[in-house]
Amino acid sequence: MLSISQSTGYAVLALSAIHADGEKLTMARDIAEKANIPRPYLTKILGRLQDAGLITAKRGQNGGLRLNRPPESISVLEIVRAIDGQDWGCGCFLGLPGCSDEHPCPMHSFWLKTRPVIEQQLENLTLDKARHFADAGWKFRSDKS
Repeated sequence: MLSISQSTGYAVLALSAIHADGEKLTMARDIAEKANIPRPYLTKILGRLQDAGLITAKRGQNGGLRLNRPPESISVLEIVRAIDGQDWGCGCFLGLPGCSDEHPCPMHSFWLKTRPVIEQQLENLTLDKARHFADAGWKFRSDKS
């Protein structure tokens, strides 16, 4: 099954846990708890999101994290690229190192056609839409506890 990395999934959950209004700061420990992400792992993810300009961190007693833009203007593709890099989907679909236009694997032409469609879907999916699913997931997870 094709999917984004677990780190990117965690990044979507972490961003979904940050207050949407951009005014109120959210503590990293609250994000870790709500999204069920180990703190050291979350720190790395938050660093990448900050480097990409998606969040701002304020240190100190009244510190925390905030979104730099409203959730409806942050695409999941931006999050994928922030975590997995700009070339996240450019490798061989089967993971074969020798695959190229000159020496294509059996999935090469399929992946050349499909990758732009997936990227467009990720561009159209915004954090506000993903947030609703994340909220439901947290609810379902807590109901099973």
